[in-house]
Amino acid sequence: MALGIKDVGLEKCIYCGACFRYCILGVYSDLDGMELKSLVSGVTRIARKGYRSGRDDRIKELLERCTLQGYCDKVCPAMVKPFLRNEIAKKRIKEGE
Repeated sequence: MALGIKDVGLEKCIYCGACFRYCILGVYSDLDGMELKSLVSGVTRIARKGYRSGRDDRIKELLERCTLQGYCDKVCPAMVKPFLRNEIAKKRIKEGE
């Protein structure tokens, strides 16, 4: 059975950014001035509604750092599935390019 956006639990997300802050690879330690909350909300919007070329390019660039290791699911205090959210957002980006 394929998992989709309804399985992520986005309605529980508190936009704290733990999913990116505690990435086991440490690739989100420098966001070039973007706040974690903005990154989380941008990735969430792409996963829900799709990628907007030009407007979402910065989010796309940052999301490309995600290698889908899944550690983010373990650190999420709201028990959202950030791994699945990121995977869906990456697919939506490919579809929108």
